[in-house]
Amino acid sequence: MAKRALKFTKERGTISNRQELRSTLDMWLDTLGNGNYIMAIERVQRPRSNPQNRLMWLWFTIIAQSWSEAVGRTITPEQVHDAYCQIFLPVTMPNGATIAGSTSRLSSDEFTDFLNKVQADAASEYGIRLPTPEEAMYAQYQIYMGTGYN
Repeated sequence: MAKRALKFTKERGTISNRQELRSTLDMWLDTLGNGNYIMAIERVQRPRSNPQNRLMWLWFTIIAQSWSEAVGRTITPEQVHDAYCQIFLPVTMPNGATIAGSTSRLSSDEFTDFLNKVQADAASEYGIRLPTPEEAMYAQYQIYMGTGYN
């Protein structure tokens, strides 16, 4: 039997199309044959947003500049990305080794959690203050102009 899905939104404690949902559900239930069934309700997860992604790469550019100055060699934003994915999104392989996970399939909420961890780690471990989303456009401009970010 094919899966069936009803989409709905609950806002301020109210489901706007409740009666329509009940009618559709009743119709579907009436068409079922005898047997055992499971009904599940899942919260829809929004994928990460483009502004979140831009903020992440801005932060990784700032961290890469700081780390490069500290170690005297170039560290790329991609290397920073991989380092933080290893720390906060590790994947355990069948042989027990861990590798860096990926940010590409994180939901918006999961991505926010990841960014919060990166921001806290950069501040506590390296003394790097990363711009808030509101400050990010200015920081991107400073980096583009080659004046750094302070």
